[in-house]
Amino acid sequence: MNRIPESFKKPALLAGCAALTLAFSATSLAAPIIMEGDYVRTAISDNGTLGYGGTTSPGLLHDPSGTRSWGAEDYLTPGSPWEMFGMKADQFGNVHNNNDWPSNIGSTSLTDISGGSAFDNHVLWSGTYGGMFNITHEYIFNDNYERIDVLTSIEALTDLTGLKFLRAIDPDPDVNTYGSFNTINTRGGAGIAEEDFVNSQGAQTGLTLGLYTNSSIEHNTGITSSWSYDPDTYLAGQNDGDGDNVIGLAFNIGNLFQGDLVKLSYSYVMGETLDNVDIPDEPVASVPEPGTLGLLGLGLAGLLGVRRRNK
Repeated sequence: MNRIPESFKKPALLAGCAALTLAFSATSLAAPIIMEGDYVRTAISDNGTLGYGGTTSPGLLHDPSGTRSWGAEDYLTPGSPWEMFGMKADQFGNVHNNNDWPSNIGSTSLTDISGGSAFDNHVLWSGTYGGMFNITHEYIFNDNYERIDVLTSIEALTDLTGLKFLRAIDPDPDVNTYGSFNTINTRGGAGIAEEDFVNSQGAQTGLTLGLYTNSSIEHNTGITSSWSYDPDTYLAGQNDGDGDNVIGLAFNIGNLFQGDLVKLSYSYVMGETLDNVDIPDEPVASVPEPGTLGLLGLGLAGLLGVRRRNK
């Protein structure tokens, strides 16, 4: 079955996870918010990651027919669910939140803003870490999208140097029907550069899940058999090929001074095969500045590309 990463088997780290669990148990947690379109069904957890949490459905469901026929296959929930985002800087080392593990970055809010948005599905999560940074994720997709657009905003609460951001997932599209955790994993493809796109394909189903960006901020993709939490692994373009591996996308932000804000745009893209994965036609729109959340959707309308099919 899908294994637990080696880092979580070490007693010291397990003790640390237990301490974090106790710390978070004292915090009032919001219920995960389910998002559903014609092609995609997922949830945003209290810690800001994809999936309801652990092996609870929905993790990340995908119906290529666009009829909301959610079958047995789930990209996220089989085995040891693993979808994460993380930050690294000289001031605090490497911190991260994961779908199925205690998290370092505390949640401050989780809100469904779909009703007042230009998009069919729009969820906003915010978190903070130890006086170092605030972070916000917006998860956006229309009913006819075969992808999830993610807008991440990071605000420095103190001067940060060597700042990096990572988003990564262990995809398992073939497990529930075919019993296989292995995927065909590729950097680039479908005419897209390796640094912009990383993807996994089910060897039996062909179902494809990838991470994509066209951001002007330095970035790169990677494939890792060690399920690395380190953005540097992905920025180096590591490629461990096919197998029960993690795919990820990392940004090299550099220095971010107190009060400054950086905005990252990227997408989880899906397709029945690699050839028809849903790549945005236009850049994902920017996250609004703090204090303008009441205007969400007004400046974003029309800026996200319609679905593009590469038949």
